[in-house]
Amino acid sequence: MMEQITDYLCKYKNYTFDRHTSADHIDSLQSFEIRDSDIFLVTYPKSGTIWAQNIIISILEQDSSIPAYPNNWKQMPWLEYRGDSEDISLRPSPRLFTTHLIPTLMPTGLKNKGAK
Repeated sequence: MMEQITDYLCKYKNYTFDRHTSADHIDSLQSFEIRDSDIFLVTYPKSGTIWAQNIIISILEQDSSIPAYPNNWKQMPWLEYRGDSEDISLRPSPRLFTTHLIPTLMPTGLKNKGAK
């Protein structure tokens, strides 16, 4: 049976995401608790995100003791994607996040906190 492209997409507020997210997950980000020590990498798709992740991780590895993870996906998880069973809100500071979300879909606490 041939699969439809819609089997791999999730529509939310006129935005299209892949199947690794859901409307419930994007909604839950509105109440995601932001810490002042959080670092967000917010980029457009295809704009050097992986390079920027490597630079941020390299800088922080030299200046502080950030937890070691096996790859960028684990070190700087994507906000819009539901990861494995890990609860990203419980990560030790400084927490690193990557996203392509537009400002209106970002956690609302980001406006009022000292996150970078």
